[in-house]
Amino acid sequence: MSQGLLNVEELEKALKEFKLAGIVRTLELRLKQAQEEGFACSEFLGLLLEDEKNSRADNRRSRLYKEAHLPFEKGLEDFDFTFQPSIKKQEILELSTCRFLEKYTNILFLGQPGTGKTHLSVALGLKALGYGKTVLFTSVWEMIQRLQASRADFSYQRKIEEYLKPDLLILDELGYRSMAEKTVEDVFEIVSRRYEKGSIIITSNRSVSEWDKVFIDRTLTSAIVDRLMHHSVIIEIKGESYRFKKKD
Repeated sequence: MSQGLLNVEELEKALKEFKLAGIVRTLELRLKQAQEEGFACSEFLGLLLEDEKNSRADNRRSRLYKEAHLPFEKGLEDFDFTFQPSIKKQEILELSTCRFLEKYTNILFLGQPGTGKTHLSVALGLKALGYGKTVLFTSVWEMIQRLQASRADFSYQRKIEEYLKPDLLILDELGYRSMAEKTVEDVFEIVSRRYEKGSIIITSNRSVSEWDKVFIDRTLTSAIVDRLMHHSVIIEIKGESYRFKKKD
């Protein structure tokens, strides 16, 4: 009995060395199963490999969700389309297939605060994660602050890469503050280098025609808008604030 337990421990140690944690977690259960049900060696090995595969898939899914930095988890099933009739539900459902990612299409959600822009962007982010895509959510201002800080410690290019790497980059709250020249250059750097290489979702409380009030520099504004809108879906939400409704 003790010899058998020692053999299992030695086997678990070897499995850990080969980084087969999924098999380690289910090994004793599968050994007992094999003894009770008389599994053939191939069946036993097949079950262990399936356990490892599922474990790695779960770990990757958890890692992707953690790295996405979503501010909350609300899907399309939680969105009240009846409150915002200006939104075409079928159009959002089509976007939820995430085929837009294959074409590197950008999505612009435009509307007043509280109309559901961030909720919809997060919901699409969750769908993308469900398809195994990499996602990063950040407010525009948070991204700018991080990039500006990175100039001081010479990590600017590494930080830029963080925003270029994901399949989907979600930039929330564009338009709440105007930008200085250097910060506009940061946004242009991200947009231009993701152009036709990775999708961006932007939420903004301003129409595109007003973005020159945000970016200030008309030349860079034109360059940013041109790249964002070349392959894009623009969804204007004209309803009232949902938060204001709940307050009532």
